[in-house]
Amino acid sequence: MRFRAYLTGLAALLLLGVATPAAAQEIGQDALGYLGTFAFAESLRTWDLVKEYGGESVLDHTRDGFQPIGMRLAGGHLFFPWIQAKTDFDDNLFRAPDKNGDLRSTLSTGAELQSNFSRHMIKLTFGGETVDFKTHKALNFTNGTARADWRLDLDAADSIGGSFQTGLSHDDNFLPPAPDVVAAAIPVWSSRAGLGYMHDAGRIALATGIDYQRTYVYDTPTYSGAIADESKADNETAGAYALAIYRFSPGYQAFVAGRVDRQLALQERAAYKNNNNYRAEAGISYELDPLLKFNLMMGYNYVKYDSDLQYTFGTTIFKGGLQWLPTHRLTVSLDASRQLQRTITAPDFGQLADTVQARLQYDVYHNIIGRIDASVQRNQFIGSSRIDLLWSAGVSLDYLFNENLALTLGYEHTDRASTDSAFSYNDNRIMAILKLSQ
Repeated sequence: MRFRAYLTGLAALLLLGVATPAAAQEIGQDALGYLGTFAFAESLRTWDLVKEYGGESVLDHTRDGFQPIGMRLAGGHLFFPWIQAKTDFDDNLFRAPDKNGDLRSTLSTGAELQSNFSRHMIKLTFGGETVDFKTHKALNFTNGTARADWRLDLDAADSIGGSFQTGLSHDDNFLPPAPDVVAAAIPVWSSRAGLGYMHDAGRIALATGIDYQRTYVYDTPTYSGAIADESKADNETAGAYALAIYRFSPGYQAFVAGRVDRQLALQERAAYKNNNNYRAEAGISYELDPLLKFNLMMGYNYVKYDSDLQYTFGTTIFKGGLQWLPTHRLTVSLDASRQLQRTITAPDFGQLADTVQARLQYDVYHNIIGRIDASVQRNQFIGSSRIDLLWSAGVSLDYLFNENLALTLGYEHTDRASTDSAFSYNDNRIMAILKLSQ
């Protein structure tokens, strides 16, 4: 087994990077993506005047003539197909003290089919990608995913909904070549289903739900020709959550949320990793005025393993965000958090990650958007003396040719200093993305 410390700065360079400090709570966020009520949507027309006064972030700006409009189908549905080509050069592919670079080409495609009804909702999403390395051909891989989201409005203030997704992905955080190191991206097949209920009349929102996920990690050849036993990370997780939100005013709300998960290893040789995970959160989101918003979440995360040989632990967690709009064309965001991060392929108990992120978004022109991102993360590996300090900085530019074609150019630098020198490295990545969508 080996630990993958997923880098925090890369996602902000992409088109889907986080743009605004949304609701601070993380519990139930996936469900709130498909749960919603007619009453709350209607209330936005009367007491949420933020956009009327121009207080919206750069990425929320309406860009008529430069955003996909989709294809209208019979039965009140919209169809959004897209295809994307991405090329990036990474000068430290294995994230090691000794650099080994390569050029990676990614061709991806997908489509979204969504209902266009005034009530209820159904959305189907499909996607796939193939990744090709110019020099390290053995590392090539192909991913695919499918997802369905639905919502049924019981009345104006109550709804039930659910989601199902399944897909094949690959862990491409490659380690430096060595006899006992896997010589390819590790295939991971994961399926997840969720079901939830929500009551939201505009001021008070209550949501609860359950979900289940099963993950298979496939054995992979090593550089020596042996087969690495990656499948011992196979697991299933069942969870339940509850969430309550109270909106004091259009710009001020508080919430409390709780979640419990039961994780079981599917292979007997890894059954000692069976555990219960308990998490509680409470926080506020406040809008001082349409140009200045902040949110804060405080909570506690406790993990209890069945085996007395395992390292049972608990930790406080928090997440805070600030968004400032100094001008209509500039958005400044600052986020800080402490989170417990665990991965299915980790040999230990995970890491406690303290992170600070800053980003600037600027409307260079109506169809040109620039970004600058920077982050610092301190990772403390639980049950180990290892501590990593990771920082990254990047810049990107989006050029929207028209409603169908967009180009993104980006650069990112990452540096990690570890108490274990084998994990220290610095990395530079240059990327170009061309996306065609309908």
